[in-house]
Amino acid sequence: MTLPEPNLDDLRFQRDIVDVARRKISQYCPEWTDYNISDPGITLIELFAWMTEQMVWRLNRVPNKVRIQMLNMMGFQMKAATSARVPLTFRLTTSLPLSEEDETVAWVPVNTEVATRATEDSPEVVYSTEDGLMIVPPIITQLRKESVYNKNYLPRIAIDGYPVFGETRPKQGDTFYIGFDDQANLAGHIISLQFECEETQATGIRRSDPPWVWECSLGDDEWYELSPSTRTGEQDTTGGLNNTRGAITFYTPLGFKADVIHGKQAFWVRCRLEQRRREQGMYTATPKVISLKAVATGATTMASQSTVVQNEQIGHSDGNPGQVFFLENAPVLDLASHEKLKIEENQYGENVMVPWTRVETFAESSPFDRHFVLDTTSGQITFGPSIIQPDGSAKQYGRVPEPNRLIEIDSYRFGGGQVGNVPANRITELRTAVPYILEVVNLDRATGGRDSESLEEAMFRARREMRSQDRAVTAQDFEDLTLSASRMVARSKALAPHMENVKTPAGMVEVLVVPAVFDAVAERDYTRLNLQPKLVQTINRFLDQYRLLTSRISIRKPRYVGVKVDAEIIVAPLSDPDAVQARVIDTLYKYFSPLDVLDEHDRRFFPEDWAGWEFGNSVYQSAVFALLQQIPGVQNVLSIKIYSKSVDIGIELASSSEAEERAPDRLNGPKLLLDPDELVVSLGHLVTIAEL
Repeated sequence: MTLPEPNLDDLRFQRDIVDVARRKISQYCPEWTDYNISDPGITLIELFAWMTEQMVWRLNRVPNKVRIQMLNMMGFQMKAATSARVPLTFRLTTSLPLSEEDETVAWVPVNTEVATRATEDSPEVVYSTEDGLMIVPPIITQLRKESVYNKNYLPRIAIDGYPVFGETRPKQGDTFYIGFDDQANLAGHIISLQFECEETQATGIRRSDPPWVWECSLGDDEWYELSPSTRTGEQDTTGGLNNTRGAITFYTPLGFKADVIHGKQAFWVRCRLEQRRREQGMYTATPKVISLKAVATGATTMASQSTVVQNEQIGHSDGNPGQVFFLENAPVLDLASHEKLKIEENQYGENVMVPWTRVETFAESSPFDRHFVLDTTSGQITFGPSIIQPDGSAKQYGRVPEPNRLIEIDSYRFGGGQVGNVPANRITELRTAVPYILEVVNLDRATGGRDSESLEEAMFRARREMRSQDRAVTAQDFEDLTLSASRMVARSKALAPHMENVKTPAGMVEVLVVPAVFDAVAERDYTRLNLQPKLVQTINRFLDQYRLLTSRISIRKPRYVGVKVDAEIIVAPLSDPDAVQARVIDTLYKYFSPLDVLDEHDRRFFPEDWAGWEFGNSVYQSAVFALLQQIPGVQNVLSIKIYSKSVDIGIELASSSEAEERAPDRLNGPKLLLDPDELVVSLGHLVTIAEL
């Protein structure tokens, strides 16, 4: 049990001050007989009661102030805002190569700034590319088949043709490979394959939906499934390689890597014959390709929601210990490896700018170490202090910049927050012209942006960290430390072998993680609940510092169960049925949600500690009845049916519209029991208005 917070004075304005003073009037001043509110004496009593109440309120703030001071002494700091990240796709004004022998490339520099379009309601949000992007022409060097892997068909394709799926009748699993020059990095490129085929080949298939699967290499014999683009001007026009001429466009992933296939290294794209639906049909004869070319029409790179500042002069040193300076902009993103704070020094008779190293604290800094501390929330830069020791001597922690020396930072990025979590197709404005670049767009939602940690959040985190004491032994320890590992973690649940209904192997601790994707979940985009490999690695590295040597850790997402509610309600008189219906559906989405996406006016229907649906918490029909009955405009709830099914986030819930179309496969009775590692999401709810 946590220590109770004392209420230093519980006096209340009316009950304990005004009313008590009025009762004492007859005792101290019997001649005062008018106790009405209009009496000036009563007005004075209320005035002084108000002033007294303000003093009591201030007094009760003392425990918070003391607690904050103690946390400061222990070194707790509020965490800075995090920046949203998003893949940005740059499209070319013309495809590359410009001609058959041309080697022109397009270059998008690092820190290229792109923004959303400003409106009256919202200012522009700026994003900067994290790395330089070189868009190169794809050069095909290999054309091979699985069945005849030692033969490259490319040199004689125009003479002999290239039967892509074997010489005889094609069969399931037949595969052909297209290899690109491994000296040109094609990661993230938009590649259009342009085919010429013999017209009379390849009958028996559905031209708009051929029975094939396209994949690209990720290195180490891993493959990534490519989906042909369906965007305007990029649709598949090959007809399953039936058409005389046609093109098919792919957006390759950022993880596209060269690999060695059958002894040949290249950036590989392969096509495998696979009938996934009966209506696709099957080839009765193999298509024959007589010409194949590839062009690049754009490429993708990662960007973060930030503005880059170059060569900012912070000030001049006065030569004293513990100097403090402030950057012009805050909050500041963590400094990258190339972002350096530099201070002027005289070396060998010449003034040079020398880089200093950022540290978390000066505890291990000697008087000769060029160290500084950066508070990313406020942009404050602090140099080493001089601390009086118990024997009365002064000890310098960290080097002191020499007097009158210039202090500057060559570059840093500021920004971050939830404002950067913009939906797809919103980042479209290039702030500077880039040669050969026609336009830019984000094809996916930006994620990862969180506002700076509030004081209340920091105090809750302090409680968690003090409870775990920098060691992970109990399940609660693992949950607390996982929340501290990254601000991209919204919720965590640890499962240990000793827990009821948990099948975790002995010595293994499974940690279920829900990422902080509040904006996406609020808009019913559940694909973002998938855990990114980078986040899993971050959590693993962090927990590895605190776990027992005999403990093994597995980080994974919960098993999601889709829930659909079919409700019939009666609308209260004078209420708008459409508005009430929409309100009920919206409340159900927020109720069956893995994250807290409540608005302020919704919180009265939910528990105070609501953080989203509890892990493993069963669904009761009676609880849904009680929830709907509280919603304004609902007079009665006639019936409720609860359907459910297990879902794979990102496949079956690619969008909220798809979720609504997918019928759950299980009709439940009064309750739906969940396992400890299960969590609910909404599959689309149906609310019917009954007529009286």
